[in-house]
Parts: sequence; structure tokens; C-alpha cells
Amino acid sequence: MISDYLKKYSTYYLSRYNVTKRKFEDILKKKITKDYLEKKISESDHHKLIQEISDALKYFEEIGFFNEERMLEISFDNFVKKGYSKKKIKYKFLSAKFDRDKANLFLKKKFKDEKLNQTLLINYLNKSNIIEKQKKLNISDKQLFDKILSKLSQQGFEYEDSIKILNKII
Repeated sequence: MISDYLKKYSTYYLSRYNVTKRKFEDILKKKITKDYLEKKISESDHHKLIQEISDALKYFEEIGFFNEERMLEISFDNFVKKGYSKKKIKYKFLSAKFDRDKANLFLKKKFKDEKLNQTLLINYLNKSNIIEKQKKLNISDKQLFDKILSKLSQQGFEYEDSIKILNKII
């Protein structure tokens, strides 16, 4: 049985955020510990609530809150729109605590797309306005090309793809 405290907070949090099961478990542990340290709950309640976390996870999983495949797809599309590099997308998936095997399999399928690198690069250039910002500096085309190329490599984009795209644009 899940306590009202845990159920209310879980419902509140899951209504606002889309998280994986592992990340949600960490969030609940942090919340319970924080409330204990702020003396909002007693030590016995703290231990009881820590034990109830697995029950709460099962309850919300049965309802359907932790659909990782759907979350992977939504997150990936969001990262592509933002123009993240492949390396940054992989890092974001790991930091979101997706199941490693599922995430790696999903990324392998998605990264097979030949046009993905170009799409990511173009989206990054459009979102960051990096070319317009650098053009305001009144530098030569060669310096502009080199500066943007170094920024792209710092962001994790592949060198050859970056050169191809920049040659078309500049």
C-alpha cells in the first residue's frame, strides 16, 4: 500500500514531467531525504517511505507512466529539432537514465539514417544563429569558416559533414 504522501507527490510530479522509471526512483529518494532533513517527516516515516518506493513504482508502471519506447522517440525528435549532435543525444539519453540496452538499440536504428547528420547540423546552425553572429564580426570568409567549423567540432559534429555543409552555406 502506498502512503498518501508518496502518492500525492508522485501524481504531482508525473503530471508535470515525463521521466524514466530509474530517474523517478532517484527523484523520490531525494524528495523523501530532503523532507526528512528539513524535519517535515520523522525518521520512522523516512524509512517507511523509502521501503514504499518500489510499490509506488510498480503502481505507476501498471497505470502506464513509464513507456520508455515512446519517451525515447519523443526525446529523440526533440533533440533533432534542437540540433544536438549524435554525441550529445547519446549523452542526454544516458543522463535521463534510460535503459542502456534499449537506448543503444534505439540509437543504432536512428543513427543509420544517412541524412541525419545533415539534418542535425542544419538544425544546430539555424537554432544557434552562429553564422549570423560570426558575420557581424566583419571577418574574412576563411576566418568565418574556421570559427564556425571549430564551434561545430566542439559541439560534437563530425568534421567531414561539417565541412560539406559549411561549403554549401558560406
